[in-house]
Amino acid sequence: MLKKLTLALSLSVTAVHAEQTMTDLAAAAQAIDAQLALANGLAMEINSAAVSGLIVSDGTIEAGLISDKLVSDYNAAYQAVLDASYLTATDVLQNEATTALVNMSLAIDDLVVATSVLATIAAVADMAANADTTQEQLQAQQALAVTDMTIEQVDVDNFNTAAAAVQSYAQAAAAYTSAANNVNITASIDSYAAANNVAVASYTAVTYTQNIDQFIIEFGNQAYLEFNGAFTNQTKSVDEIWQNVGYVGG
Repeated sequence: MLKKLTLALSLSVTAVHAEQTMTDLAAAAQAIDAQLALANGLAMEINSAAVSGLIVSDGTIEAGLISDKLVSDYNAAYQAVLDASYLTATDVLQNEATTALVNMSLAIDDLVVATSVLATIAAVADMAANADTTQEQLQAQQALAVTDMTIEQVDVDNFNTAAAAVQSYAQAAAAYTSAANNVNITASIDSYAAANNVAVASYTAVTYTQNIDQFIIEFGNQAYLEFNGAFTNQTKSVDEIWQNVGYVGG
Protein backbone atom coordinates (compact mmCIF):
# COMPACT_ATOMS: atom_id res chain seq x y z
CA MET A 1 0.00 0.00 0.00
CA LEU A 2 1.32 3.39 -0.96
CA LYS A 3 2.14 5.72 1.87
CA LYS A 4 0.96 9.28 1.40
CA LEU A 5 3.44 11.89 2.51
CA THR A 6 2.32 15.26 3.78
CA LEU A 7 5.17 17.70 3.34
CA ALA A 8 5.28 21.38 4.14
CA LEU A 9 5.76 23.28 0.92
CA SER A 10 8.20 25.62 2.63
CA LEU A 11 10.89 22.93 2.89
CA SER A 12 14.25 23.99 1.62
CA VAL A 13 16.07 21.93 -0.99
CA THR A 14 18.51 19.39 0.47
CA ALA A 15 21.59 18.51 -1.56
CA VAL A 16 20.85 15.56 -3.83
CA HIS A 17 22.33 12.39 -2.39
CA ALA A 18 23.77 11.37 -5.74
CA GLU A 19 26.22 14.29 -5.56
CA GLN A 20 28.14 12.37 -2.89
CA THR A 21 29.24 9.95 -5.59
CA MET A 22 31.10 12.76 -7.32
CA THR A 23 32.79 13.69 -4.05
CA ASP A 24 33.83 10.07 -3.53
CA LEU A 25 35.14 9.73 -7.09
CA ALA A 26 37.11 12.95 -6.80
CA ALA A 27 38.71 11.78 -3.55
CA ALA A 28 39.57 8.35 -4.97
CA ALA A 29 41.02 9.79 -8.16
CA GLN A 30 42.98 12.44 -6.28
CA ALA A 31 44.45 9.79 -3.99
CA ILE A 32 45.78 7.80 -6.95
CA ASP A 33 46.93 10.94 -8.71
CA ALA A 34 48.90 11.86 -5.59
CA GLN A 35 50.58 8.46 -5.71
CA LEU A 36 51.52 8.99 -9.34
CA ALA A 37 53.21 12.27 -8.47
CA LEU A 38 54.86 10.84 -5.37
CA ALA A 39 56.19 7.74 -7.16
CA ASN A 40 57.63 9.82 -9.96
CA GLY A 41 59.19 12.25 -7.49
CA LEU A 42 60.75 9.38 -5.52
CA ALA A 43 61.98 7.78 -8.71
CA MET A 44 63.79 10.96 -9.65
CA GLU A 45 65.44 11.11 -6.21
CA ILE A 46 66.35 7.42 -6.38
CA ASN A 47 67.83 8.01 -9.82
CA SER A 48 69.82 10.95 -8.54
CA ALA A 49 71.14 8.89 -5.65
CA ALA A 50 72.13 6.05 -7.94
CA VAL A 51 73.98 8.39 -10.28
CA SER A 52 75.86 9.70 -7.25
CA GLY A 53 76.76 6.16 -6.21
CA LEU A 54 74.42 6.08 -3.25
CA ILE A 55 72.30 3.04 -2.49
CA VAL A 56 68.76 3.81 -1.40
CA SER A 57 67.25 1.77 1.40
CA ASP A 58 64.54 -0.84 0.85
CA GLY A 59 61.08 0.59 1.25
CA THR A 60 61.89 3.96 -0.30
CA ILE A 61 59.66 3.62 -3.38
CA GLU A 62 56.90 1.79 -1.53
CA ALA A 63 55.39 5.07 -0.34
CA GLY A 64 54.49 5.90 -3.94
CA LEU A 65 52.97 2.57 -4.91
CA ILE A 66 49.26 2.26 -5.67
CA SER A 67 47.64 -0.13 -3.22
CA ASP A 68 44.85 -2.59 -3.93
CA LYS A 69 42.60 -0.54 -1.67
CA LEU A 70 43.17 2.60 -3.72
CA VAL A 71 42.30 0.69 -6.88
CA SER A 72 39.22 -0.84 -5.27
CA ASP A 73 38.06 2.51 -3.91
CA TYR A 74 38.52 4.18 -7.29
CA ASN A 75 36.71 1.49 -9.28
CA ALA A 76 33.86 1.41 -6.78
CA ALA A 77 33.50 5.19 -6.89
CA TYR A 78 33.72 5.13 -10.69
CA GLN A 79 30.92 2.55 -10.94
CA ALA A 80 28.83 4.46 -8.42
CA VAL A 81 28.95 7.51 -10.67
CA LEU A 82 27.86 5.40 -13.65
CA ASP A 83 24.97 3.95 -11.64
CA ALA A 84 23.86 7.21 -10.04
CA SER A 85 21.09 9.52 -11.13
CA TYR A 86 21.75 13.23 -10.82
CA LEU A 87 18.36 14.44 -11.98
CA THR A 88 16.51 16.85 -9.71
CA ALA A 89 12.76 17.19 -9.39
CA THR A 90 12.89 20.08 -11.84
CA ASP A 91 14.70 17.88 -14.37
CA VAL A 92 12.29 14.94 -14.19
CA LEU A 93 9.22 17.17 -14.31
CA GLN A 94 10.57 19.06 -17.32
CA ASN A 95 11.22 15.71 -18.99
CA GLU A 96 7.65 14.64 -18.28
CA ALA A 97 6.38 17.93 -19.70
CA THR A 98 8.44 17.45 -22.85
CA THR A 99 7.11 13.93 -23.29
CA ALA A 100 3.54 15.15 -22.85
CA LEU A 101 4.10 17.89 -25.44
CA VAL A 102 5.43 15.34 -27.93
CA ASN A 103 2.43 13.11 -27.29
CA MET A 104 0.10 16.07 -27.69
CA SER A 105 1.66 16.85 -31.06
CA LEU A 106 1.17 13.24 -32.14
CA ALA A 107 -2.44 13.39 -30.94
CA ILE A 108 -3.00 16.51 -33.04
CA ASP A 109 -1.60 14.65 -36.06
CA ASP A 110 -4.03 11.82 -35.34
CA LEU A 111 -6.86 14.34 -35.07
CA VAL A 112 -5.96 15.83 -38.45
CA VAL A 113 -6.02 12.37 -40.03
CA ALA A 114 -9.29 11.45 -38.31
CA THR A 115 -10.81 14.75 -39.45
CA SER A 116 -9.80 14.11 -43.05
CA VAL A 117 -11.50 10.71 -42.97
CA LEU A 118 -14.74 12.42 -41.95
CA ALA A 119 -14.27 15.40 -44.27
CA THR A 120 -17.11 14.29 -46.58
CA ILE A 121 -19.47 15.46 -43.84
CA ALA A 122 -18.84 19.04 -44.97
CA ALA A 123 -19.87 18.19 -48.55
CA VAL A 124 -23.02 16.47 -47.31
CA ALA A 125 -23.88 19.45 -45.11
CA ASP A 126 -23.40 21.88 -47.99
CA MET A 127 -25.37 19.77 -50.42
CA ALA A 128 -28.27 19.27 -48.02
CA ALA A 129 -28.35 22.91 -47.00
CA ASN A 130 -28.62 24.05 -50.62
CA ALA A 131 -31.19 21.49 -51.75
CA ASP A 132 -34.12 23.93 -51.77
CA THR A 133 -36.02 22.71 -54.80
CA THR A 134 -37.40 19.30 -55.63
CA GLN A 135 -34.87 18.99 -58.43
CA GLU A 136 -31.98 19.83 -56.12
CA GLN A 137 -33.25 17.40 -53.54
CA LEU A 138 -33.45 14.64 -56.14
CA GLN A 139 -29.93 15.44 -57.28
CA ALA A 140 -28.69 15.31 -53.72
CA GLN A 141 -30.43 12.00 -53.20
CA GLN A 142 -28.85 10.59 -56.33
CA ALA A 143 -25.41 11.80 -55.29
CA LEU A 144 -25.74 10.12 -51.91
CA ALA A 145 -26.90 6.91 -53.56
CA VAL A 146 -23.96 6.86 -55.96
CA THR A 147 -21.25 7.93 -53.51
CA ASP A 148 -21.16 6.37 -50.07
CA MET A 149 -20.96 9.21 -47.60
CA THR A 150 -22.03 7.33 -44.54
CA ILE A 151 -19.75 7.40 -41.51
CA GLU A 152 -18.33 4.39 -39.70
CA GLN A 153 -18.33 4.17 -35.91
CA VAL A 154 -14.64 3.26 -35.94
CA ASP A 155 -13.85 6.54 -37.70
CA VAL A 156 -15.89 8.46 -35.14
CA ASP A 157 -14.14 6.62 -32.32
CA ASN A 158 -10.73 7.49 -33.80
CA PHE A 159 -11.76 11.14 -34.04
CA ASN A 160 -13.08 11.33 -30.48
CA THR A 161 -10.09 9.48 -29.07
CA ALA A 162 -7.63 11.81 -30.80
CA ALA A 163 -9.51 14.93 -29.68
CA ALA A 164 -9.64 13.73 -26.07
CA ALA A 165 -5.93 12.84 -26.19
CA VAL A 166 -5.03 16.37 -27.26
CA GLN A 167 -6.75 17.74 -24.15
CA SER A 168 -5.29 15.12 -21.81
CA TYR A 169 -1.70 15.55 -22.96
CA ALA A 170 -2.08 19.35 -22.99
CA GLN A 171 -3.23 19.30 -19.38
CA ALA A 172 -0.32 17.08 -18.37
CA ALA A 173 2.27 19.16 -20.24
CA ALA A 174 1.10 22.42 -18.66
CA ALA A 175 0.80 20.88 -15.19
CA TYR A 176 4.26 19.30 -15.27
CA THR A 177 5.80 22.51 -16.59
CA SER A 178 4.09 24.45 -13.80
CA ALA A 179 5.26 21.90 -11.24
CA ALA A 180 8.84 22.09 -12.55
CA ASN A 181 8.73 25.87 -12.10
CA ASN A 182 7.16 25.70 -8.64
CA VAL A 183 10.06 25.84 -6.16
CA ASN A 184 7.87 24.66 -3.30
CA ILE A 185 6.92 21.48 -5.15
CA THR A 186 10.43 20.73 -6.42
CA ALA A 187 11.93 21.46 -3.00
CA SER A 188 9.52 19.02 -1.35
CA ILE A 189 10.33 16.28 -3.86
CA ASP A 190 14.09 16.83 -3.66
CA SER A 191 13.94 16.88 0.12
CA TYR A 192 11.98 13.63 0.23
CA ALA A 193 14.50 11.96 -2.10
CA ALA A 194 17.47 13.14 -0.04
CA ALA A 195 15.91 12.19 3.29
CA ASN A 196 15.04 8.70 2.07
CA ASN A 197 18.26 8.09 0.18
CA VAL A 198 16.51 7.57 -3.16
CA ALA A 199 17.15 9.13 -6.54
CA VAL A 200 14.45 11.51 -7.73
CA ALA A 201 14.64 9.73 -11.08
CA SER A 202 13.52 6.51 -9.38
CA TYR A 203 9.96 7.84 -9.36
CA THR A 204 7.54 5.44 -11.03
CA ALA A 205 4.69 7.70 -12.10
CA VAL A 206 3.43 11.26 -12.21
CA THR A 207 -0.23 12.11 -12.65
CA TYR A 208 -2.36 15.21 -12.80
CA THR A 209 -6.14 15.31 -12.33
CA GLN A 210 -7.44 18.65 -13.56
CA ASN A 211 -10.96 18.65 -12.15
CA ILE A 212 -9.58 18.48 -8.59
CA ASP A 213 -6.26 20.20 -9.42
CA GLN A 214 -4.24 17.34 -7.94
CA PHE A 215 -0.64 16.52 -8.82
CA ILE A 216 0.92 13.26 -7.59
CA ILE A 217 4.41 11.79 -7.96
CA GLU A 218 4.90 8.16 -6.93
CA PHE A 219 8.01 6.29 -5.82
CA GLY A 220 7.17 2.65 -6.45
CA ASN A 221 5.34 1.02 -3.58
CA GLN A 222 7.21 3.14 -1.06
CA ALA A 223 5.28 6.38 -0.99
CA TYR A 224 3.77 9.17 -3.02
CA LEU A 225 3.73 12.93 -2.68
CA GLU A 226 0.45 14.70 -3.31
CA PHE A 227 -0.04 18.38 -4.07
CA ASN A 228 -3.52 19.87 -4.23
CA GLY A 229 -4.64 23.24 -5.54
CA ALA A 230 -1.18 24.25 -6.70
CA PHE A 231 -2.26 25.35 -10.18
CA THR A 232 -5.59 27.05 -9.52
CA ASN A 233 -4.32 30.36 -10.89
CA GLN A 234 -2.94 28.69 -14.00
CA THR A 235 -6.17 27.19 -15.24
CA LYS A 236 -8.00 28.36 -18.34
CA SER A 237 -11.75 27.88 -18.08
CA VAL A 238 -13.97 26.04 -20.52
CA ASP A 239 -15.78 29.28 -21.38
CA GLU A 240 -12.52 31.04 -22.22
CA ILE A 241 -11.52 28.34 -24.68
CA TRP A 242 -15.00 28.10 -26.16
CA GLN A 243 -15.22 31.87 -26.64
CA ASN A 244 -11.87 31.87 -28.44
CA VAL A 245 -13.27 29.55 -31.12
CA GLY A 246 -16.69 31.21 -31.23
CA TYR A 247 -18.57 28.36 -29.55
CA VAL A 248 -21.34 29.34 -27.15
CA GLY A 249 -22.23 25.89 -25.88
CA GLY A 250 -25.47 24.05 -26.02
